[in-house]
Amino acid sequence: MAGKKGGGKKEHSPMMRQYLEVKERYPDYLLLFRVGDFYETFFDDACTISTAVNIVLTRRSNGSAADVPMAGFPHHASEGYIAKLVRKGFKVAVCDQVEDPALAKGIVRREITDIVTPGITYSDSILDDRQNNYLCAAALMKEGRQRVAGVAYIDVTTAEFRLATIPAESLADFVRSLHPSELLVAQSEKADAEAMLKGSAGILVTGLEDWMFGEEHAGEVLQRQFRTHSLKGFGIEGNRAGRVAAGVILQYLEETRQGRLQYITRIAEMQGGEYMTLDLQTKRNLEIISSMQDGSLNGSLLQVIDRTSNPLGGRLIRRWLQRPLLSAAPIRMRHDAVEELLLERRRRGAFGELLSSVGDLERSLARIATLRTVPREVLQFGRSLSTVPGLKSLASESSSELLRALGRRLRELGTLTDGVERAIDPECGASMRDGGYVREGYSPELDELRAISSTAKDRLMEIQQEERQRTGISSLKVQFNRVFGYYIEISRANLDRVPDFYEKKQTLVNAERYTIPALKEYEEKILHAEEKSLRLESELFGELCRMIAREASAVQENAAVIAELDCLRSYAVAAEEYGYCKPGIDEGRDLRITAGRHPVLERLLSPEDPFVSNDCLFDEQQRMLMITGPNMAGKSSYLRQAGLIVLLAQAGSFVPAESAEIGLVDRIFTRVGASDNLASGESTFLVEMNEAASILNNATGRSLILLDEIGRGTSTFDGMSIAWAMSEYIAGTIKARTLFATHYHELAELEERLPGVVNYNATVIETAQSVIFLRKIVRGSTDNSYGIEVARMAGMPPEVIDRARQIMAGLEKHDVAVPAAPAVRESMQINLFDAVESRLQKALQAIDVDRLTPIDALLELKKLQGYLDGRS
Repeated sequence: MAGKKGGGKKEHSPMMRQYLEVKERYPDYLLLFRVGDFYETFFDDACTISTAVNIVLTRRSNGSAADVPMAGFPHHASEGYIAKLVRKGFKVAVCDQVEDPALAKGIVRREITDIVTPGITYSDSILDDRQNNYLCAAALMKEGRQRVAGVAYIDVTTAEFRLATIPAESLADFVRSLHPSELLVAQSEKADAEAMLKGSAGILVTGLEDWMFGEEHAGEVLQRQFRTHSLKGFGIEGNRAGRVAAGVILQYLEETRQGRLQYITRIAEMQGGEYMTLDLQTKRNLEIISSMQDGSLNGSLLQVIDRTSNPLGGRLIRRWLQRPLLSAAPIRMRHDAVEELLLERRRRGAFGELLSSVGDLERSLARIATLRTVPREVLQFGRSLSTVPGLKSLASESSSELLRALGRRLRELGTLTDGVERAIDPECGASMRDGGYVREGYSPELDELRAISSTAKDRLMEIQQEERQRTGISSLKVQFNRVFGYYIEISRANLDRVPDFYEKKQTLVNAERYTIPALKEYEEKILHAEEKSLRLESELFGELCRMIAREASAVQENAAVIAELDCLRSYAVAAEEYGYCKPGIDEGRDLRITAGRHPVLERLLSPEDPFVSNDCLFDEQQRMLMITGPNMAGKSSYLRQAGLIVLLAQAGSFVPAESAEIGLVDRIFTRVGASDNLASGESTFLVEMNEAASILNNATGRSLILLDEIGRGTSTFDGMSIAWAMSEYIAGTIKARTLFATHYHELAELEERLPGVVNYNATVIETAQSVIFLRKIVRGSTDNSYGIEVARMAGMPPEVIDRARQIMAGLEKHDVAVPAAPAVRESMQINLFDAVESRLQKALQAIDVDRLTPIDALLELKKLQGYLDGRS
């Protein structure tokens, strides 16, 4: 908002009135107002920017009105400052001077020339070249009796544009999983959307006028963008809610002055049956694209697997790992392609050489089409496209069906690449201000203007020499600057030799500047030729950019193919370096992994402490593996390892194992670790139960469920009861392949009660001094968690460890009285039941412990807990 302005507009200067008029049209944006060589901000914007980017807040004298808060920065440094603001979630409107101040009659004309928001930016200073930057829209509406959400998202830098309709209750999970930089919603829904995403950092919620969410208007906007009479050709005709969201995105792009959008040539529906759905907790727990420790790439699956050569492949492999395939045929095609690239080292090397010379075609195309580019980028763009013939030849000669198909999709754009090579000087710089970037010979008219300018400059040197001889001043110089043009500079020591016909232009401390008729004549010729040359060069460059934009669809198709080739090669490089195997894929429900390894942990461990491999088997007899064992023995790693191997296999990669046969998994569910969501009022245990409930409500018989320590966030009796009941429900009703790691040794009883449940344990070796964790998962159960030993390893004081062992010994013998601590007087000896009346003793004596089943024991213990709490 504009903030407090200290009175009406009439009290302000003409320039400030101009500022306020622009600010009224863009109240929700930080307005950067060009004043000379600076971008200035005023009022509340100045206070905000001063704090956000740590620049000095000053005040501008405003005549009769109160002084105005002001903060600004040099225009040549604006990209860095704008990047800081956008990364902090602000929207920025850039208001530039659009006429020469020297020619302006009155106040300089200014207009909004660019708008930058978290979801709409083309700047390399803001973007991560290996990650998409999504702008998302959500439109809530009713379809029959169901309330649905139309969702659409676009990356304006790559032109990826997709839509879908999902249940309204799934919207929060969808947005969190996609994690767009900006979410567009109706203004009336903004407060609800912000509450829905509370705690999800980095997503700006932008409210738009409700009328923009009209179905008919959205359809017109889409048809206008794609220049069609209907949307049937895109397969989105029946997706009403999704079309509304997509139309909102295009309207927002128009509102934010994002013209020249012809490079956005396609839109597609998200196909739910094509990719595996991974919810946010599974992505987090398996650390697919970021570490749970600090949210960085370090320690993630992506860091290990991503061996891509260019940003196109880098962004695609991130999407592949988050969208594993659900059909066996395309998965096998990827595996076959990886196998060929693994075995054919020469072909893989040739691919790598070409792929590493490819720049970011998608983002370069977006900047070129919107005229945000520079000549050097266009030159690199042309060179990147020139690799297509070589890539096409390599792919077409392959024995892999997928590689050959990719080769057929590549289009050689010789006319375009030749045009770029002919037009752009290979020695061009990053700036266009001084010209010289269009290659000599490309335009006869431009060459002629440059010749005039060059000849005139030679004549200026002749004038300099003539005037030195005429005046006898050897230090006389003919020079140029943008304010005074061409002039003759003479030092003060030689002013007595200046001829009378010299016309003074400027006085300096140590010199005077003059002009003469001959200099004026050639100055006019030079400046006229240079001005016309710069204008023509800019026009030629603009036409080249428009020619490239007309080929946007073909360029985007090539970029998609190059990205896929890069990902397949990356898989092959990782497979060779890490010793991965080709997995088998079928439509069955068995899963056999021999000597499987955790792909990330094995890279982090030292050679002195290598990763211990483990088998994992699911078949008709083994559907749930109940895994008991101590902390630090590798149970959680074993669970994650199985999930990551399945994920890698269905993403098309080879896997870390001696062999693997994977029956297709429709979803991977995880409940691992403890976390809370206090921002939404959810405790650790409530978060655990929410995640567990989601698994039970969404898993199918084709799912893979990974459960670690269910029920640990509440009392022992409650937690064990929940874990037992969940196990029964999964084994008996869902029948999903499940790895269930637990400290509740009582759950081992389920092997005898439920078909498909089989006990495994993480093995240890006990010595007199310590416990050695072997990290090997073997058949059978265990009844010791070695928690005290882990506490000792963590560095807990020895007296605490000794006391814990005393208490544990007493409890294991079912002694009512626990030995007193040495520092406690005998009269104060701890007695676990000293507050319980004699009826508790009778109740204990009535229990036949030897004949109790685990579930009966739970019930009896629950009654005893009532005595302890004084409730019975």
